Amino acid sequence: MPASVNEELLLLNHKIRLEEHALAIAQRRKKLSNLSLVFGPLLILLLYAAFWVPQVSPTVRNAIYIPTIPIALAFCVSAFHLKRKPGQPLKDRTYREEGDIELALARLRDNRKILVAHVDTPTKVRRITYKEDAFSEINKLRTDSKQYRRVNNALQGILIVGALAATGLNGIGELDALRWTTLAITFAVGLASGFMGYYKYKERSFYLQQTADAIETEWEAVEIGVGRYKRSESEDAALADFVEEVHRLKSEQKKRQQNLEQPPESRDSNE
Repeated sequence: MPASVNEELLLLNHKIRLEEHALAIAQRRKKLSNLSLVFGPLLILLLYAAFWVPQVSPTVRNAIYIPTIPIALAFCVSAFHLKRKPGQPLKDRTYREEGDIELALARLRDNRKILVAHVDTPTKVRRITYKEDAFSEINKLRTDSKQYRRVNNALQGILIVGALAATGLNGIGELDALRWTTLAITFAVGLASGFMGYYKYKERSFYLQQTADAIETEWEAVEIGVGRYKRSESEDAALADFVEEVHRLKSEQKKRQQNLEQPPESRDSNE
């Protein structure tokens, strides 16, 4: 492959990664806007309903309103800002919408396909490229694993604190205000338990971290020539074994992800 083609291919790969990062930011902002749009009005509606409940004393009502009103307003402001200015924020305070980023990314990928189709890329070069991309894949897998772990820890905290709080309030007495508080806490505990059971955040985090660790182990082994790779006849053979193993690990991770994304009844039947 000529040097100029190599440079152009590397530049295209770099642009593709930048666009993928921009798309991830736009999608994350869209998800946050949707969540804010739901939770903001929902909190305001609950506060309005609580205001007309005669059993709630002014003291309890103030204890609920003081921290909750700023949170509800923050959700509403965030939803308004993110819906008004969707996409990826740029340095000149403009925003690239998700559709424009997807079109640019598709165009770059098509250009890369055309470039690769018109040159004869050696198999060794492709394997080396795959090996270097595998290191970036490790970071992505670990980032996704941390995100799922944070969500799981937050929901687990709600379960622990909520269960203890509900038990303590039940032991205090049978006041009407405490009944409503206990009901709200029990509802939050049930909601957290339902999300954890349906979406399997802990399992998702575990499998992503497991795959990242396995790929990193293979990457380090082929880099220094230990394990299965010390018996390889040549560097090409070691690269071939590495590519095959990493491809197997990624395929297994995709199968686990697909299994976790199925409804619980489908997961049980598959198991």
